[in-house]
Amino acid sequence: MRLVSSALFGLLAGAMVIVPAVSAPAETSVQEGPVVSASSTATAQEVRQRDERPNFIIIQTDDMTVDDLQVMPAVKALSRRGASFEQALTPFALCCPSRAALMTGSYPHNNGISSNFPPTGGFVPWEKKNGKSFSAYWLQQAGYHTAHIGKYINGYGMYNRPVAKVPSGWSEWYGSSDPSTYQMYGYGLNEPTGFKVYGDFYTEEAETYGTDVYTTKALEVILRAQKAPEPFMLQLAYLAPHVETIPLTDGTWKDSWADIDKPEPGSGIEVSTIPPRPALRHQDLLPDVELPQDPSFNEADRSDKQSLIRNLPALTDEVIEELAADNRSRKLSLLAVDEGVAAIVAALRKTNQLDNTYIVFMGDNGYLLGQHAITYGKYFPYEPALRIPMVISGPGIERNTVVKKMAFEIDIAPTLMQLAGVTPTRQLDGRSLVGVMMKDRRLPNRTLLLSSGPQKSASGNDLPLFDGVRTQRYAWWVYEDGFEEMYDLRKDPYQIDSVAYNPAYVKTKLALIGEWNRLHDCVGVACRGKSPSIPAPTTSG
Repeated sequence: MRLVSSALFGLLAGAMVIVPAVSAPAETSVQEGPVVSASSTATAQEVRQRDERPNFIIIQTDDMTVDDLQVMPAVKALSRRGASFEQALTPFALCCPSRAALMTGSYPHNNGISSNFPPTGGFVPWEKKNGKSFSAYWLQQAGYHTAHIGKYINGYGMYNRPVAKVPSGWSEWYGSSDPSTYQMYGYGLNEPTGFKVYGDFYTEEAETYGTDVYTTKALEVILRAQKAPEPFMLQLAYLAPHVETIPLTDGTWKDSWADIDKPEPGSGIEVSTIPPRPALRHQDLLPDVELPQDPSFNEADRSDKQSLIRNLPALTDEVIEELAADNRSRKLSLLAVDEGVAAIVAALRKTNQLDNTYIVFMGDNGYLLGQHAITYGKYFPYEPALRIPMVISGPGIERNTVVKKMAFEIDIAPTLMQLAGVTPTRQLDGRSLVGVMMKDRRLPNRTLLLSSGPQKSASGNDLPLFDGVRTQRYAWWVYEDGFEEMYDLRKDPYQIDSVAYNPAYVKTKLALIGEWNRLHDCVGVACRGKSPSIPAPTTSG
């Protein structure tokens, strides 16, 4: 096992700041990484006089699975300090709709973001529809200093306008410019001092590794905040473990092909991808990490699945080896993220801000690596794509709290607003999680609305649209061609056998369709109420 100390470089306020790497706190048991130096510690007299509203840090990864948590001891330590959610779910397993749901607390049909690119998604529609109606804007208007670092809404920047404006709602901005967002080296950031490119895609240098640069900027925000009069909200969006896109030499970029994992030869897709590269200090670690292969992996009989999934070829040994290599690369890329989490906790502790700061760690959506013979990607409402890691720690949250019932990505915005004492300017579809984390209240059984939008497959074809619902026990959805899939997750957690056309589940399915009818155009309180009882199957099925 090789450990290499490295320095992190960040450009802030016009000056180069070097944050040396030192040993991580003992409680996290993580590898060496970026932390705050002891000289940055604030004394009690130096700590700012400010209103007592809490700070918020939202740390989000990209395409991370629940299984990936196994290599992140600092995040596990964070969960021991607060609450972990066993069934955290996104309503839409795709980058842009998922992040829009996070920041608005609303379903896609209410925030208007149902794909990655215009006219139904992307940065321009986001700003038009939600630029003054989401969590950071509300907090900023209420007196918070809001800062964003890293990936934002798809389409921010782009080749023809890399020096883009600071979006609404943000006091301090370090936004990555697409398509360089999907590069660990050679990415461009719009910063307070202007547009800056960090390194070169083909040159791996420790000082320009994206994850570490983002962490350094986050630490600087935290250090400055200790003496500022206002509370802060920091949104830190890492690329890992998303694939990297190889820069196009001719400068063109077809929006419709973006966010495609492993495009097939002959598909006409001009964007090529590689697995995410880990930090140089981590390249030789995790030599024996295994590719998860649950019963749905390379599922042989897919006759109960929609035609696109049904007709996928079985995974060959060569493809499985490639998936195993990609799984290792993905997990290696998360080691630097985990060190960043440890560094952030250490910085808050050293600056006497930890006891007044809520930290949310979460993914945007999950990822499929061979389940149901799907080689790469998300989008489909299968459990590995819908389920996301989610941990929340902060003042008042009981240590080692485990929430077993479903919690949704749209619950984060209402949770932040309640903790900050801020009233949002839109009706929120999610519900606050404060009661379940602090007051030992049980979450009611709720139904999650599932939806889809325009997206391409790796072969360049349009993916089928679908609508559906997910309850505590069941998942049901119907495709645009009328084909249905339905799973009894209590009996079949890996979604091997669809019961959509099983006579024993007729009443169950009708109740789930009724839930979809209730929710598909719901707004606010109508979206977050307790679900009615769903009839169980009439036989053992």
